This record gives sequence, structure tokens and C-alpha cells, in this order.
Amino acid sequence: MTQMQRKRISRRRFLNVSALGLASAAHVSKTFPAPALLERRPPNLLFIHTDQQFDGAIAAHGCPYLKTPQMDRLAARGISFRLSYSANPVCCPARAAWFTGRPPSENAVVVNDRRPIVASMPDLGQWFGAHGYEPVYAGKWHITGRTVAKSFKLITPGTGIGEHSDGGVARAAQQFLHRYRGDKPFFLSVGFLQPHDICYWLFAHTAPLAELPFPELAGQLPPLWDNWAFDPREPETVQRAWRSSAAWKQISQWPQWQWRYYRWSYYRHVEMVDAQIGLVLDALDDSGLAENTVVVFSADHGDGMGAHQLWQKMYFYEEAARVPMILAWPGHISENIQDTHHLVSGLDIAPTLCDFAGIEPPPLCRGRSLRPIAEEKPVAWREFLVSEVSITGRMIRTPEWKFITYRGDPTEQLFDMRRDPGELRNLAPDGRHADVIADLRRRLADWESHLQPAPGALSRDA
Repeated sequence: MTQMQRKRISRRRFLNVSALGLASAAHVSKTFPAPALLERRPPNLLFIHTDQQFDGAIAAHGCPYLKTPQMDRLAARGISFRLSYSANPVCCPARAAWFTGRPPSENAVVVNDRRPIVASMPDLGQWFGAHGYEPVYAGKWHITGRTVAKSFKLITPGTGIGEHSDGGVARAAQQFLHRYRGDKPFFLSVGFLQPHDICYWLFAHTAPLAELPFPELAGQLPPLWDNWAFDPREPETVQRAWRSSAAWKQISQWPQWQWRYYRWSYYRHVEMVDAQIGLVLDALDDSGLAENTVVVFSADHGDGMGAHQLWQKMYFYEEAARVPMILAWPGHISENIQDTHHLVSGLDIAPTLCDFAGIEPPPLCRGRSLRPIAEEKPVAWREFLVSEVSITGRMIRTPEWKFITYRGDPTEQLFDMRRDPGELRNLAPDGRHADVIADLRRRLADWESHLQPAPGALSRDA
């Protein structure tokens, strides 16, 4: 054993004792609970989330154009659900869905920064706090109409620039884990902002560039997406919001290398937050808490990154709608697994965390616990999931199909996700898949018939 290894073990022993709030090792022998009592204590819960990260923007998920050793480390410790979708690929709605287990049409947060969450609807901070947990929050919250400090013990807020604030968020979580002395299990939610700063990169580079600002990067730029092209038979709602926008008039004139530069830049923003995630995982390991802490990692939505010549979010193409979902708990769930079969939603966060905690989820949660899948137990799973955008947009996804419709819009989209994973051919206008569309409409209508929409959440003035 090297001197470095001895120091590391010694440090971890100190941190283990310190975290319990005990004066000395002798005191430990007198007061430390028996193993049987320890086993009955519910696990701690650590929810790490990023902003605007596509599921494919992780090296362990097959992307060769970036390095994410910390996310890779987490993926190696657990199970990655590769068919994981945002409940609504927009910041506030996606986050409200996480923390209530209810879709935006029910919790009222259907758009950013306008409608407050239903006041009577509990969030996970309130719920876990009422069920024996210490709810703690660090970083970005962004749920309209509810102050995070009223639901969690806030140790540090986030700001509008992830490059500036994510380090502080990571260090706050790090110190919490190192110093935790509570006699209750904790639910720690850590909200990072990156790679959301790519929005500001785009604001600065909307106009076509005459030349690559840093010529030495020319050989490092990723290629164009295979689905850089797009089927122009898009819903009029998408056309108005994107293809007819002032930004599109400039961005559509980009030279191809500028699209590649955008994608290169996006990956650098992901790498920034990866480093901060590493600080939190290191602290979890060093604190001695890792063996009794369930870690969940996800993102609120993705980013277009130039696929379909689009950027940002608020639509249902894969790059904006599909997000990471990783579960890890050493010694308890499967490790280094990439699940490509089960359809997973952001609505599943609440029931999954509650299941691991051994408590009932909040009332009327619409998601399902991922725990049985992670523990490789047989479980009948959903045949489809639904995602929302704004007031009118709906996506229904089955293993084979993705159907997209906007209320009042005559153009719909149908993609064969097995033969056309890049979503390059809209089959809806062809007329040859009318039976498929009818079945998907029926499933969507059945799903929505069981919801309890918030007052005004489905009106255009919401």
C-alpha cells in the first residue's frame, strides 16, 4: 500500500467519524447503531441535474467528441436509461414535472416564468421533509411561483451564468456532504446550469461568421449531424416559432463549418459541468456516505445542437426532448448497464425517489418508479409516454413510433423511430399510416382523459 493510499483511507475514516458528529473514535464504539438498525435506515437521496443536456452528450453514451469522465463514472456505477424523455422540453415546465410528479398541464407551469405552480400541490422538498428526510437544495430551481427556500433548506442559489455559478454550487454540495451530521437521511438536490450557457454563445454568434475565430480548431470540429437536413413538412407551429423567426433568417445562412463550431462549443459547455459533478461525487465517496446514497442524474431538456438546423429547445425532435437518466446505488442496483428498451419520463423522478425512500409518492403522480428495472426485477412497463410543449403541443412515443401534434395545427408528424431514428421523413402526410396515427391519437386521448388540468392551463392565455 502506498503512502498516498494510506492517507486517503485515513482521511475517509476521519470524515466518516466527523460526519456522524462524534467527538472521537472511542465515542463511536459506544453509540454507533448495530448493523441491523443501520440496514433499516432509508438511503440518502442525491439528485444531480443539468440544464439543456441531450442524452447523447455523454462519452459513455457513445459520443466521441467530448470527454465526460465524471458522468461516465456515474454511468459505470449504475444504469443509464437511453430512452429517457423530458416531460416538457422547456426549463420551468420540465422542473415542475420533476418535483411534483405531475405534467405541466396539471401543475399549471406550462411555459417559462408566467404561471405559478398550483399552490396546493406538494413538491418533493415538502414531501420528503414531511416523511422523515432532511430536504436540502443547491443551485438552479426555476419553478415559477414557489420559493425554493420554503420547500428545502437552501445552501446556495444558482445564477444566470453557469460558468460563474456552477463551481459555487458544487462546492456547497461538497461541503454539505463532508459535514453532514444529521440523524435523518437527506434528500440533496443539486441543480447545475451548464450546458445552458450555450444560449449565450448563440446570442453572440447568430450572424453568419466570415471565418472560424480560432483556426487551430478546424481539425477538431465534429461533423455535421446525419440529420442536419429536415423534412419541411413540419407543423405550422414549429414553422412560425423557428423557421420564420428573425434568428432563423440569420442562422439559416450559416456556412456548414459554423454549425460544426456550434456543436463543438456545446460539448465544451458539457465538459464544464462534468468537472463540477466530479466534485460532488468525490465528496460523496470521501464522506463515507456513498454506500447508503441513491444517486439520480438527469437534465430538464436537451439542445438542438444543429440537428435539423435547429437550436435550443421547446420542440420534440430527439436532441431537444431526449435527456440523460442515470440511477446508481453501489451494491444495490445493476452497474454499467445501458437500457435501450424502457421508455422513461421526467415524471418518473418523483415516484422513483419515493420508492427508494420507502414512502408513498405525492398524490396522483403520473410517472412510475424505475427501481424495479434498476434492480432487474420483472415488471410490466408502459407501452408509451407523453410529453407536452406549451399549451397545445403533445408528443406520444412508443418503442416504434413518435407522433407529434399541436392542437389546431393541420400538420402533424409521424416518425418511424426504428427505421428513421434521425427523424428525417415525416410519414403523417403520406396517408399510408392512417391506422398507426389513429391508434396513437386514441392512446393520447386516453392518457389525457385521466389528467386533472389546472384551471387555465389549457387556454391560450395561460
